[in-house]
Parts: sequence; C-alpha cells; structure tokens
Amino acid sequence: MSEKTNEEIPAVHEDRTAHRGDDAKGETRGGKHLWERARGAFFALPRGLHAVILIIFMILGFALATQVRAQRSDPLEGLSEQDLVTVLDELGTQEQNLRTKRGELARELEDLQGAADEADAREQASRKAALQAQIAAGTIPVHGPGVSVSVADPGANLTPTQFVITLGELRNAGAEAIELNGVRLSTRSAFTGQAGAINVDGTAISSPYTWNVIGESQTIATALDIQAGSAAQMRAKGAVVSITPSKDIEIRSVATPRAPQYATYD
Repeated sequence: MSEKTNEEIPAVHEDRTAHRGDDAKGETRGGKHLWERARGAFFALPRGLHAVILIIFMILGFALATQVRAQRSDPLEGLSEQDLVTVLDELGTQEQNLRTKRGELARELEDLQGAADEADAREQASRKAALQAQIAAGTIPVHGPGVSVSVADPGANLTPTQFVITLGELRNAGAEAIELNGVRLSTRSAFTGQAGAINVDGTAISSPYTWNVIGESQTIATALDIQAGSAAQMRAKGAVVSITPSKDIEIRSVATPRAPQYATYD
C-alpha cells in the first residue's frame, strides 16, 4: 500500500508542473497582446457596466459630432432678416470708410511726391546755379562749341582799350567761358599796360594773341566781325585777325578767386 502511494505522488507533481508551464505561457502572450487583455478585462466586468460604458461613448461621440457641425455651419444662418440688414449696413459703412481712407492716403502720396519733385527741382536748380557761377568766375575747366580768335600785332599797335572792347563784345554775344593766351578771364578781369606791353589780371601777354571762347559760334563770330566791331578796329591798327568756329573748344586754365574789396553780404 505504501509503495503504491509513493508511485502516484510523482504523477501529481508532473500535472502541476504542466499547469504552471501553461500559465507562464499565457502570461507571456498577455504581455504581448495588451489589447486582448483589455478586452478580456472589459468582458470580465458585470454586464450592467457594459451598457453604461457604451452609453458614455455614444454621448461623447454625439457631442464631438455636434461641435464639428457647429464649426462648419454658416455664422449667418441663425440671424434674422433685420440682423442681416444690420450686418450689411455695417459692411457698407466699413467699405465706405476704407474708400475714404484710401482716397486720403492717395492724396497724401501725391502731396509727398509733389514735395519730393519740388525739392528735387530746387536741388537741380541750385546745382545748376552753382555751376554757372563757377563757370562765370572761371574757377573750373570747361569745354564746348565756340570760336578761336587769332590776333597778330606785328606793329605792337594794340592798346588795352582794344582788348577791353573785344572782351565786352564776347560777353554781349553770350560767351560763357573765355581764355586769352592761357589766362582764364572772369567777371573781374582787367587789362592794363600800353601798346606792345599788355597785362591781363597782372600777367603779361604778347602777340600773337589767341582768344578761346565757348558759346554759340555763329553769334560770337558775327558780333566780332560786324562793321566797326572789335575785329574791324584791330585790323584798322594793322593787326591780322582770323575767326575760326569749332565744335569743341577746351579751356583748361582757371582763374584765381579774389575776395571782394568793397562788397559785403548781410
């Protein structure tokens, strides 16, 4: 009897070991499949709770659908006819205000552009006046169309008077820049000396005399060569005068500015 019992005991232990192995495998599979465990837990709940959970999910779904529908709906759909009229009036007023503002901005832009153009015109006029003053003062090199006047005085008969007359006629004819034997003449130039010993602005010059003049060549040539003009007077004293128009006369010499001796600016 005792031996039979001992033989049956190992069989019992083998069955328990087999069940434990099956449990271990089940736990491993449950760790890999959480969804199956969650589903198992859900169905393990009492049936009454199943219905409650389903109702909660239905309420949440309905609320979400309502929210999405509300966001997609037309915001004007629930307004009355009077409210719609009011909205249209407000939109019309806003549009008119925007049009008015646009007109104001357009006028401001035109004013700014006009002011800018006026300022630019004043600046250009100022630069032009400054350039003309520099040319008249003889302080910058210049070039342009004009004439070249060559005067030979072999008898040394020409006096400072003939040079003053010639300079006056050139200026009256519109000469813009004048050079005589390499000396730049300006509004303050002066001739001194005597026949055969002429000085211009303190510099001695001698025959042959060469005038380089920039201006309208035909007008200048006509002014010099008229009857009883400066060219005729110099020829009357035995000088040989020739006037040659040119498309481009270059004057590189400049005059030395002199401070006014008597004139002042307040």
